[in-house]
Amino acid sequence: SSPTLFPKEYVVEFQKLLDKTDPVEWRLIKNVIETELGPISKNFAWINPEPLASASIAQVHAAKLKTGEDVVVKVQRPGIDASLKADLSFVYVASRVLEFFQPDFERTSLSAIAGDIRGSMLEELDFTKEARNVEEFREFLAQNQLMGQVTAPK
Repeated sequence: SSPTLFPKEYVVEFQKLLDKTDPVEWRLIKNVIETELGPISKNFAWINPEPLASASIAQVHAAKLKTGEDVVVKVQRPGIDASLKADLSFVYVASRVLEFFQPDFERTSLSAIAGDIRGSMLEELDFTKEARNVEEFREFLAQNQLMGQVTAPK
C-alpha cells in the first residue's frame, strides 16, 4: 500500500486491514477457541475477552495457561477462510478475463501475479504452518546463539 501507487485515503484504509479492524465479538471468538481446543477451562486459567489487537484475518487475546504461563492466543476470524478464498478467486478470474479481452495484459503476467498473491494470502490462514515456521526460527536462533539478541514466540 505504497503512497506512490495509491491515493492517501486508500493507503489509510489498507493499513487498517493490517491491525486496526473492529474486533469480533467475544462469544464468537470463544466458540472458535472451544471448537478447536475444547472448553477454555480445560487448558486456560483465563483468556481476556478484550483483544490485544484485531486484524483482517485474526485477532489476539492475552491468556494464562493452567500451568501459569502467560500466553497470547491468535484466533482466526470466523468465516474468513471462505470469504478470502472467494475474494481472491474473483480477483484471479477477473485478471484472466482482462488478459483475454486485452491481450497486452498477458505480457504483464497479471493472472500469475494474482495467483501468487492468492497463494500467499491463503498461506496466511494456515496457523499450523505459521507455528512450524516460528519453531524453525527459534531453532535457528538457538543454533546460532542468538536467543539473547532476538526473540520469537513459542
